[in-house]
Amino acid sequence: MRDLSFYPRLALTNLKNNRQTYYPYLLTCILCVMTFYTVLSISVNSSFESLPSAAWVQMVMIQGVFIISIFSAILIFYTNGFLIRRRKRELGLYNILGMEKRHVGRMMLFETLFTALFAIASGLLLGIVFSRVMFLILLRMLHLGSSIAFQLSPAVLIVTAVLFAVIFLFTLLSNLRQVRLANPVELLHGGQVGEREPRTSWPTAIAGVLCLGGGYAIAVTVKSPAAAILLFFLAVMLVIAGTYALFTAGSIALLKTLRKNKKFYYRPKPFIAVSGLIYRMKQNAKGLASICILSTMVILTIATTLSLYAGQEGMLDREFGREVTVSARPSEGGLTEEEVDALVDETLAEAGVTAIHRNTYRYTTFMAQKQDGLLSPQQDLGPAAPVLSLTVLPLEDYNRMAGQNRTLAPGQALVFTDGTPYGSGTVTLGQDTWYVAEELDSFPLAERTKAALFSSYTGECYIVLPTAEEVLTLSHLYGGNAGDQLRRACTFDLEGDDAAKTSFSGSLQEKLLPLPGTSMNSVHLVREYWYSLYGGFFFLGVFLGALFMMATALIIYYKQLSEGFEDRGRFLILQQVGMSQKEVRSTIRSQILMVFFLPLAVALLHTAFAFPVMRTILTAFGLSDLVLFFLCTAGTALVFSLLYFATYSLTARTYYKLVGHTI
Repeated sequence: MRDLSFYPRLALTNLKNNRQTYYPYLLTCILCVMTFYTVLSISVNSSFESLPSAAWVQMVMIQGVFIISIFSAILIFYTNGFLIRRRKRELGLYNILGMEKRHVGRMMLFETLFTALFAIASGLLLGIVFSRVMFLILLRMLHLGSSIAFQLSPAVLIVTAVLFAVIFLFTLLSNLRQVRLANPVELLHGGQVGEREPRTSWPTAIAGVLCLGGGYAIAVTVKSPAAAILLFFLAVMLVIAGTYALFTAGSIALLKTLRKNKKFYYRPKPFIAVSGLIYRMKQNAKGLASICILSTMVILTIATTLSLYAGQEGMLDREFGREVTVSARPSEGGLTEEEVDALVDETLAEAGVTAIHRNTYRYTTFMAQKQDGLLSPQQDLGPAAPVLSLTVLPLEDYNRMAGQNRTLAPGQALVFTDGTPYGSGTVTLGQDTWYVAEELDSFPLAERTKAALFSSYTGECYIVLPTAEEVLTLSHLYGGNAGDQLRRACTFDLEGDDAAKTSFSGSLQEKLLPLPGTSMNSVHLVREYWYSLYGGFFFLGVFLGALFMMATALIIYYKQLSEGFEDRGRFLILQQVGMSQKEVRSTIRSQILMVFFLPLAVALLHTAFAFPVMRTILTAFGLSDLVLFFLCTAGTALVFSLLYFATYSLTARTYYKLVGHTI
């Protein structure tokens, strides 16, 4: 053993002989390195600094870097743990044949070294190629064109290599610790640990039901976006805890209850399936619960980010009643109505576009909450009350915009909401109450969004009061106006090509920026920011979804492998005691289908219950299109189910190869 090449050669031989388990592990490590490098290289691309809107991309990508690094470490540790469990018998045999633990440690050192070098080098090489492609796709998603140059950063290469070198170092230390603490006999029987029948833990099973029920209750009852965001993490933790508890304890309790039913249990198929599942459910349950949680994460991550990205134009249409809004407060040094019109006309002529649907009105606006007809500043009624953006204007201005001649008696008001109907006969603001003379079906500044009718988020609410003095009083109370004049707004749409519209918006914003009390909002400027934000979310969501899917496939593969090793001898015994090959095959098929498709079924159930709370959270981002979110969720779930079935079909071949010679 003094030959310096002995341990490297032995390590390479072991890796080759254990390729059935090591190759998927190696592929996983390579993909983790590639994914981390790709996202990190995009997040630190200095070319983004030239585009202010793309700063959102860097913010989202940096968050993704942390998530991917943590998840990659967990995934590599999980798969490494499976490998060392499968090899304990082999390592114990080395001890019995005369190798000391320090010799085994040296061998494992070279195994880890070879694995790390190959995985990191291959991952970085693929990452350099793949990141270039992903970078171009991201630019296209963000509508940024090709104005940003791709950069190859040596610092990113070094950070990636160091990070995964540290992860591999810790896996090596974990393996050495297990070998050092175990004796040869324990190592020889290490692969069989966890096969004893587990005890029934009714307290854990009941706690699992309560946790899952609590998480589901939060998901389906929360109505306010603010409350949904606050309670979402709690609901997720409850569902995760409930899932693990029910898979580990609840499944055992259910199986043992079925075993007590003699009419059901004492038949060939149920007898073999139930007894077999009970015998190793404690070990299997954690893997099944992990598959379930990861599957749910894949579906929800991709569905929500896809919905935000696909629904951007609809959100912009709902957010902006008109393409451009110029707002000024003359009492604070802002432009008068005549000055605003003159500046807009001048800029329109310079850009070569035309303004249409032009309206001017006085108003006050603030965020409010609605409860039983009472409107209060946001958060005064608690996080459960629906939030809406309130705009109040005098009747004179409404009649001029709408081309009508309505009248209101003192104490009356007109109300319009762009989503959920107002649904109350009174409007109470401060100490005053107005009766709703009519709830309008249309409004000059906004259109009713049909999809929003299904949303708990009220959205925009417009209230018309009889006099400008009443509106000014509310502005003093809630709008923060200290002057004796209301804010004035000029809104309009544009006719012309998109480039000219964007040029006009940018030019007008530059002219208005130095003027006090004056502001401007344009859909053409906001669109760039939104595409950067939601495009970045979707891009990262696809990456994370692919990573979670890879983890799911890997767990399924190793589970099939573990099942095959454990079942090989057991099914041989079943044939020896009189079961036919046909009965054994039928038992295998029913057991595999039940075990491996249970996580998918529960994941789809989790997704169904998570749908209401995710829909509520998305309204906080401006997405109220229920149909779009449903289609994205259903489509993602369908595609994932097909991929899950394909993964099962491919990995099941490994199982049948292992047990095939026995049947």
